[in-house]
Amino acid sequence: MVSGAFHRLRRSRQTARRDRQAAPPSLAVRLPDGRVIAVEEYGDPAGPTVLYFHGWPASRLEAGLILGLPVRLLAFGRPGYGRSSPHPGRTLLDWPRDVADVADRLGLQRFYVVGVSGGAPFAVACAYALPQRVRGAALVCPVPPAHGVDPHASGVGLLYRLGRHPVLAHRLFSTVRPLLRHQVITPRTLVGGSLPAADRECLDRQTLSGLARVWREGVGRSVQGAAADAGIYARDWQVPLCGITVPVDLWHGGEDALIPRYALAAFEAIPNLRLHLVPDEGHCSLAIRHAPRILEQLTREPQAAIPAA
Repeated sequence: MVSGAFHRLRRSRQTARRDRQAAPPSLAVRLPDGRVIAVEEYGDPAGPTVLYFHGWPASRLEAGLILGLPVRLLAFGRPGYGRSSPHPGRTLLDWPRDVADVADRLGLQRFYVVGVSGGAPFAVACAYALPQRVRGAALVCPVPPAHGVDPHASGVGLLYRLGRHPVLAHRLFSTVRPLLRHQVITPRTLVGGSLPAADRECLDRQTLSGLARVWREGVGRSVQGAAADAGIYARDWQVPLCGITVPVDLWHGGEDALIPRYALAAFEAIPNLRLHLVPDEGHCSLAIRHAPRILEQLTREPQAAIPAA
């Protein structure tokens, strides 16, 4: 028994060492202020360009869990996550400026944006602040504005509570980070057994292994990105949703246990919103199973709004 425990510990240390020595990102784009944004490229190089904003607390590697991509997907690591430089004191509207700088250096004039879960507010910010460059946005199981959401609710309510107590958020991630890195706890441990059947089915051994690597990349080097994002979610976004002029697709699973349906009401202020409700999908399964469909819908020519089911 002691021997088995020793070998498991040695394997966990080897895995952590490989993660720390992982290959650099496809692109490391230096911003005018000297910071670096790490970008990973996936999908069809000849397809429409879509910028992917990862969930919380994840990393740019999250996009690698998606198969059958019909687009050129550029996954951005937000400041303080993985190999992207931290940006102390950042706000939600700082992100479009970073995105515009990266796009300029990559020679991208116009593009689509997609934000999954905790990445959705950052897609919203780009849709608002960069209307001449963003052709359309997709919000997938999006974290909503905090106002109007019960702060004591499970799931997203916990995220807001962490955001309002930054010391607690730092302590939590400082505790979780080494446990993730050494595989003492895993994504299965953290997501727990309360997820709907659709999510449990999607989180098979291979997907969980990939998700573990995604999270280790995101918080294994620093907790600054995840803690900063939590604070951003809990504050006023300073983004008038009624001022967004580009088409926006909002996708939500009917079995989502983390983002309640009522919390999406704030997004109805977006003028060109197209709502897609998928009844039998959860928070994780929606993105995993429907990513090609979501991206195809996003990159089509603008259509009439789809009524809520």
